[in-house]
Amino acid sequence: MTRTWKRRLAAMGLAGCLFAGLVVASASATSSVDEALHIKHNLEVKIQDLYQMRHDRLQLLHKWIKANKGRIATINRLANERGADRSGPRQSSSTYQASVHRLSARQHALVRSIKARVYNLWMQRRRIADWIATYRIFRFCPVAGPVTVADNFGVLVNIPGVPKHIHQGNDMSAASGTPIVAPFDGTAVATGNELGGLAVDVYGPLGHVYNAHLSSYAQLGAVKAGTVIGYVGTTGDATSPHDHFEWHPNDGAAVDPNPYLAAVC
Repeated sequence: MTRTWKRRLAAMGLAGCLFAGLVVASASATSSVDEALHIKHNLEVKIQDLYQMRHDRLQLLHKWIKANKGRIATINRLANERGADRSGPRQSSSTYQASVHRLSARQHALVRSIKARVYNLWMQRRRIADWIATYRIFRFCPVAGPVTVADNFGVLVNIPGVPKHIHQGNDMSAASGTPIVAPFDGTAVATGNELGGLAVDVYGPLGHVYNAHLSSYAQLGAVKAGTVIGYVGTTGDATSPHDHFEWHPNDGAAVDPNPYLAAVC
């Protein structure tokens, strides 16, 4: 084997290792974000459960207190009507009042306990949210308005009149004309084509994103995160207004952008 071929094989091996490393890193990053979002969701569910438990228990306590206050009033009224020795009714009234005070104390203790538990959960949620915020790749949601994100990466697209292909991004449905913005600092380039219609790529330091089916372009060239680069439309093979959004780490193959979009949209 000649030295030239040895050098070529070594270069190919190095390139393969680098590519494998990028794939593993991307998968690891996606897994980390997925896990963080899952934890964040579970914390939010726990907080809602605590609020519901507080509501239910307070309702029961309020009913019991109201019922016993009514019994106290009845005992006192009967004692006044009879004009008799009211030691018994007063004793019963005192007993019920003591019960009401105990229940009121339990009510306040329950509220304090739930407040403390909710606070701890909110602090955990905040730490998770802060981690996602520092880790996230996108600083802005690509669609700057009400949007519904479909996690349809990898789905086989089989539409009449359109070549069959694997969906390489997420469809972000929004009203026609909704602004599309750069998710990070970079360079916006018009890359219109038959399937995607009016489209824009934004190249940044970690890779590039692809936005398709725009109704019109906005600012191109050097852009900052949040700069409007176009508007949602139905150009190309779109059947309804949406931004077909792809994420290409290191300008390589597309990966599912859904975990990253979930952190900002």
